[in-house]
This record gives sequence, structure tokens and C-alpha cells, in this order.
Amino acid sequence: MEIGKAHIVRKSIFNFKVGQILTLIRYGYQAYFGEYNFVFTDMDNKNIYVVLSDSEDDDMKIYHHLEEYFEKLDSK
Repeated sequence: MEIGKAHIVRKSIFNFKVGQILTLIRYGYQAYFGEYNFVFTDMDNKNIYVVLSDSEDDDMKIYHHLEEYFEKLDSK
């Protein structure tokens, strides 16, 4: 996933619904906590925070297969 790019939700995950358009505005990894942090903004410019822990198997399954859940929108 690219920062600053809009993505459409392909498969419901967290509180996101299929067809929802989100823009990834920030991404980072906190080594001390072992967390992958994502900040999205929706079409209403509301920030949505998602944290995936590398100590949780379910979180890592999601992290390693983000392309199943999100598709980058073409900027044509």
C-alpha cells in the first residue's frame, strides 16, 4: 500500500466495508511494541487508525495479505 494513494476496500475488515474508499496517509512500525500502525482518511476526511501487532497471528495474516483487503485506485 502506498502512502497518499486512495484504496478501495475489497473485503470487509476491521470497521471497513466493501466498496469504501480510504486514503493511506501514514504508515509506520514501532519496534519497541512490535506494532504496524496505519492511519487512513475516509471520504469525510475522518482519520481511522489501525494497529496490527506482530505478536498476534491473525494480525500478521492480515498484514502479509493486505492486497486481499485493499486495491489501489487508479488516478486516471
